[in-house]
Amino acid sequence: MKIRAKFTKGAPVRFISHLDLARTIERGVRRGQIPIAYSQGFNPRAKIAFGSALAVGVTSSGEYIDLELIEDMAIDDFLSVLNQCLPTGIEFTDAVEISPDTPTLMSVIDRASYVLTGDLEHNANLGQEVQNLLNNEAIWVERLSKKGTRRLDIRPWIFSVDVLSEDLETSGVSLLVQTGNHGNVRPEEVAAHLPFEQGSLGIHREGLFIARGAGLSSPLEVAHC
Repeated sequence: MKIRAKFTKGAPVRFISHLDLARTIERGVRRGQIPIAYSQGFNPRAKIAFGSALAVGVTSSGEYIDLELIEDMAIDDFLSVLNQCLPTGIEFTDAVEISPDTPTLMSVIDRASYVLTGDLEHNANLGQEVQNLLNNEAIWVERLSKKGTRRLDIRPWIFSVDVLSEDLETSGVSLLVQTGNHGNVRPEEVAAHLPFEQGSLGIHREGLFIARGAGLSSPLEVAHC
């Protein structure tokens, strides 16, 4: 049996790394005696696969994970048992059974939505700065890799930036950007072009999606048996 599940990463655990998050969830699975399958070989590993990794300091209300079980388990029981074995800040909110040949999360997820919030610089016009950003034909960023520094134009991967509020205490924007194997935009790269005061930026990932024509679908919607 394979299960695809949705979970949240809240403020209490926002500073743990993706690796620690994965270890925490795996410990919860073992503690709850969920019949997880393991790989073969010298160093067996639980058959758990995540979607796009979440950066340290970023919270989320829409992360996804695939798990393979060696026995069938009711979805409601899976959610209840696992949530009882996880720390405050990590909560599984939904799950569906998927067929064995369902494409992996990493191979299909290609959109991510974020909310950026923070204090605005003095006399900043957030709406105008967003428009200036979208008017750019190219937005170049530098990224470090094993092969050295490379320059990327991320403008084609930014699909929307919308102002949510320009209140001095709750200023924010929403983003829809590319993620996955065919391109990736880091929200802080967009934030660098907006007038948020240094040190005040908060990043929340609202969800991960799969582009289907002009619309978006969640990984749960496309994964039913």
